[in-house]
Amino acid sequence: MREKKEINIAVGNHIQLIREEAGYTQDTLSELLDITPNHLSAIERGVSGISLETLQRLCLLLGVSADRILFGLDAQEQEALAIARRITDLKPENRKQIQDLLSIILDML
Repeated sequence: MREKKEINIAVGNHIQLIREEAGYTQDTLSELLDITPNHLSAIERGVSGISLETLQRLCLLLGVSADRILFGLDAQEQEALAIARRITDLKPENRKQIQDLLSIILDML
């Protein structure tokens, strides 16, 4: 059995997280990427590395940067994403109020 490389494990974890956030199963995403479900599973587990071609397709398909896949989110980005999720979960009228308020605050800075 091949030894897993730390970078493959980290990248695989990032891919799994992004896939789950996007609401895709391994089967669905692997079909869209034109790879087998077993291959995607191996990438997510860090058993295999991801090819540049698959990385590019993944970025385009999920609308994420290669940096996000390779490096994940830093603490600041995680905090911003958590706030964005809370705003997204609001009722539409409340979401609009929060967005307007944030725009005013950011314009003041």
